[in-house]
Amino acid sequence: MNKMNLLLHPIRMRIVQKLLLGKPLTIAQLAEALGDIPQATLYRHMRLLLEEHHVEVVDTQKVSGTEERIFSVKKETLEIPESEVEMTSQEDHMHHFSVYHTNLLQQVTSYLLETPPGQYKQEGFAYWQTPLHLTDEEFQELVLTINSCMEKVYQHEKTPERTTRVFAGMFVPQK
Repeated sequence: MNKMNLLLHPIRMRIVQKLLLGKPLTIAQLAEALGDIPQATLYRHMRLLLEEHHVEVVDTQKVSGTEERIFSVKKETLEIPESEVEMTSQEDHMHHFSVYHTNLLQQVTSYLLETPPGQYKQEGFAYWQTPLHLTDEEFQELVLTINSCMEKVYQHEKTPERTTRVFAGMFVPQK
């Protein structure tokens, strides 16, 4: 299975996204946090992520005489190689984007159902679409700048002073 198919699967994407929030979790904790995925299904998908080294066991704990593993995501393994992106069919890209969009919609829906509108600005909730008119060189400079800014903050650990915010972005060239 290629990396795109592995990571852009609806359940595995949700597992990775939940683990990216910064706290290592057990399967039972993942099942509770995700709500609608049975533990047996989570074990099956976690096994695939472990085999491909996108997730690792960072600790174990005894619960009712059974040893539970605690999982964390390996951020450095998540980037999909450009060669794989280029070799993926248009139909598969549409499927992967649909999974991405559905996951994002689910995160936004949960936030909106739990948060009154008066808190959106304070918490940084926003969405927008902005056309940018750029030469190829200007576009590459923008991408490098965004990547540089993201690298500075991507490694921050979760602390009580830091609010976790999901940043989702994409560029869609227009003809």
